[in-house]
Amino acid sequence: MAKAIQEYSLADLMTRIEEIFNENPGPINGFNAVVQYDVYDQEPATYQHFFQDGKLTIKQGVEAVPNVTMALSYDNFKKFLLGKQSGTMALLTGKVKAKGDLSTGFKIESILRKYNIKEPL
Repeated sequence: MAKAIQEYSLADLMTRIEEIFNENPGPINGFNAVVQYDVYDQEPATYQHFFQDGKLTIKQGVEAVPNVTMALSYDNFKKFLLGKQSGTMALLTGKVKAKGDLSTGFKIESILRKYNIKEPL
């Protein structure tokens, strides 16, 4: 049975994101990048999302130099994932701090809209 996003640990949520993207790789075909999320507060951790050839692989920790790094709270990460938080507004209001290629970060937002992720996951 599907769970609400609040029921997921950060690690479990990353696994579910990987499953969702790889079950329907269309929106990530042709997108090749390493996106790093530095998630802080309740469950602080760093995850890298490796997009390559229509496949997403998520690894905890730092294995490669990312194209873009985004630092945000777990709550804001969940809002971003569900499309409830605009990346632009999050940057402007300081809810996310980004460094590197910001266009890659904005591309992630457009990809998420194509997946239209809703609760329960």
